[in-house]
Amino acid sequence: MITAPEPALYWSIFAIFASLVAGSISRFIALRNAEEKVRRQRLASLRTWWMLATFISVGVLAGRLGICLLLTAASCIAWFEITRMFGARSEDRLAIRAGYGLIVINYLLILLGSISLFSVFLPVGSLIALAVLLLIKDEPQGYIRSAGGLLWGILFLGYGVSHAALLMILPASSAGPLGPVGWFLFLVILTETDDIFQAIVGRLFGAHKRHLIIPTISPNKTWEGFFGGMMVVVVLAPVIAPWLTTLGQQAGPFGLPEALRPFVAPVLAAILISIAGFFGDINMSAIKRESGVKDSSNLLPGTGGVIDRVDSLTMTAPVFVYFLIWWMA
Repeated sequence: MITAPEPALYWSIFAIFASLVAGSISRFIALRNAEEKVRRQRLASLRTWWMLATFISVGVLAGRLGICLLLTAASCIAWFEITRMFGARSEDRLAIRAGYGLIVINYLLILLGSISLFSVFLPVGSLIALAVLLLIKDEPQGYIRSAGGLLWGILFLGYGVSHAALLMILPASSAGPLGPVGWFLFLVILTETDDIFQAIVGRLFGAHKRHLIIPTISPNKTWEGFFGGMMVVVVLAPVIAPWLTTLGQQAGPFGLPEALRPFVAPVLAAILISIAGFFGDINMSAIKRESGVKDSSNLLPGTGGVIDRVDSLTMTAPVFVYFLIWWMA
């Protein structure tokens, strides 16, 4: 499963860390006159981004195995966080433990290259397994809430996130300068860039908070931030697509002329990723609001828990995968 990385992959990783260096310098400059509490929080967040970039780099260098291990760990930790947040009953413990096994098997199917079994295993398997394990506890009080909450959690945090690893075995993402790893990096870079710039632009131009999108669930989300993040990834996508993928070389379902191909597909992918990332974010925000917590955990200093880092990916990964299958058909 582990093969020698493409030489271009090292340059891609170098570019990621070079961007982090530039971002770190900008943050240090911006925080010179900030309050001590804000400065500590932002610097803790910066350290976490360096840590995450290191984990992702090690994962992609190890290929399919590395990415599957990385995302298995992320999904399992997120499963732990979500089951703590929604207030599981004592009768739910067996089903929760089984959830870890279901998530591991789901990624094992990707590691083994079984696309057809992957597509049905977690949606159908978890539906049956979790229901059975809850029913044998013979406690109807709270059954619907537990069954719905557990299934919701495993589908988003297990099945949704694992579509990012699915890029490693799809025929549609097999070609490119870096092979399947390039498609994975394309998805992750656009997802995280959109997240970051939604927050930055929202703070810079939406500080008045008059143009809120969904104030009850996420009071910091503004239309300025939403469109600002989208504009950044729309510009970025056609730039990085030729370095990471073959997206933009195909005529697509519309039979595009050759002059338009390098722009249309990457831009469409960026728009879909931006919209999906927004809904992935507020989807998890709604759970945190109901649970009365700000962050899913304190595992990642300055940024919360693992759910806070994969929330957008729960929707961007499947949306990008199915867009890709449609476009490359």
